[in-house]
Amino acid sequence: MLARRIFPLRHRADLRALAFLLVLNVLVAVQWLDISRHRYLLLPTYMLAFAAVVIKHNHNHCLTFAGRGWNAGFELWLSVLTGQPTSGIVTVHNDLHHGHNNSEKDFVRCSLVRFRWNWLNLIAFPFVSVATMYRHKISDSKRWRVERPALYRQAIMERAVTYLALVCLLVWKWSATLTYCVGPWLFAQWAIVSINLLQHQDCDFDSRFDHSRNWTGKMLNWCLFNNGFHTAHHLYPGAHWSQLPKLHDRRVARHISPSLIETSLVASVWRRFVTGEDWRGSRK
Repeated sequence: MLARRIFPLRHRADLRALAFLLVLNVLVAVQWLDISRHRYLLLPTYMLAFAAVVIKHNHNHCLTFAGRGWNAGFELWLSVLTGQPTSGIVTVHNDLHHGHNNSEKDFVRCSLVRFRWNWLNLIAFPFVSVATMYRHKISDSKRWRVERPALYRQAIMERAVTYLALVCLLVWKWSATLTYCVGPWLFAQWAIVSINLLQHQDCDFDSRFDHSRNWTGKMLNWCLFNNGFHTAHHLYPGAHWSQLPKLHDRRVARHISPSLIETSLVASVWRRFVTGEDWRGSRK
């Protein structure tokens, strides 16, 4: 009980998420400060940067801490560590993607790209998605200021801290900032947007279960906090990520099309975007 008061995690499993973030923070600091800049540090930095935006995604669905102050501080840390305010995905992801999955309101709908070659769809998708979002997104701050004042204040704080930190880092060491901060941030954003195409392309968006593709590989889900169980996540978006495998086994697996349950993410990317054998567009 005392430990919970001092460090009020809602789910013990999030110790792994905090460990990932701490390691990422140390890696970025070590390289930015020129303590060590070996090339072998870049790959884990980029991989952990992607894990960080997954953690941010999970936090926006299910808060990490029991206390409001803890969550507010955590969101500021996530904002600076990922180069984007944590509240920035609330509308585009929580409200529009989950509320209107692959409809015209969803900025990451698969229909945004219709190239003949699916590898080109994968390359273009994040850029088309971001461009669509900026053309049509309604201002969060105006709406939140009236409807959700606490979220509005948190969002303003996140933006101020994030952009001030970025300006300071660029002024102090612009080259190191671009290499060890901005580079991983851009990769992580590219990856988190691009994976939407893989998760939903050729799925049935009118179906209760067949709207998402799933990967059940243990290593993948350990590293990405069970986000391979994507159907369960859409059905129970408020469930903690540690609960998704059980929800998948108990409430999804027997209902979903077997073709939408795979083991290897890499093999799925290869078949869908390189050889095109699992892509319906190749047979149209």
